[in-house]
Amino acid sequence: MRLTVLTLFALLTQGGCGDPDVRGPVGPGDTDADTDADADTDTDADTDTDADTDTDADTDTDADTDVDGCPTGMVAIDAFCIDRYEASLVDHSPYEVPRSGVAQSVEGVVPQAYISGDVAAVACTAAGKRLCGVDEWMRACQGRSGRTWPYGDTYDAQACNDTYPGEHPVVDYFGTGEGVWDGAHMNDPGINQQADTVDPTGANPDCVSEDGVLDLHGNLHEWIDDPSGTFKGGFFADAVINGQGCQYTTTAHTTTYHDYSTGFRCCADRD
Repeated sequence: MRLTVLTLFALLTQGGCGDPDVRGPVGPGDTDADTDADADTDTDADTDTDADTDTDADTDTDADTDVDGCPTGMVAIDAFCIDRYEASLVDHSPYEVPRSGVAQSVEGVVPQAYISGDVAAVACTAAGKRLCGVDEWMRACQGRSGRTWPYGDTYDAQACNDTYPGEHPVVDYFGTGEGVWDGAHMNDPGINQQADTVDPTGANPDCVSEDGVLDLHGNLHEWIDDPSGTFKGGFFADAVINGQGCQYTTTAHTTTYHDYSTGFRCCADRD
């Protein structure tokens, strides 16, 4: 049923993106910049939040202790470090839209969703890190051997959180697919508090790269360092529409965009 709804939505919304500066939310059938059609349904999604560089959060983060030239909670890969887990924010609800914060990489917590690319960059900087470049993110996901998925070249439906069993998390939460594909609805904190949505960090131990980085596929989209706006990896309700495995890439939104599916992780230069 889920695949039928996603396909029908994509067909109904074909016809162009309209103003390229007005980006739509990640609804059913959302694709990258070349094929994205739901951009025309956006109402107030891009009024979401700009990054607030004023952060009152405690700046004593997991960047304090080095392991293999990397801060605690990170994995050393070649000349860079990457968060082992999808990022959460210190003293902030993962179900609320953040305006600032300090990123952390810790096991057993719900990672931060509802975050824009701009705020993700601010949170990484506040932790003494930065957003990952696309080459860094791809190296972490594919490993030295160039895997299709972080765990290997054969798809495993049990490995990662990418098989949401419902119709669509937004439709299931509101009970309708009408009038819900806008910023106000798609940032409702209740969406990710439904069953079978976002998992805590470390809950999918088989969704791991050859270097030990978890959840690079599924669970939450992950913003990377691209001023045009790019997130990678797919999320719990779709990790196939915009590419297979590590190749999954969404470029349909600016860095001010956020919804229930958008998360992040940080990188850093290795000492």
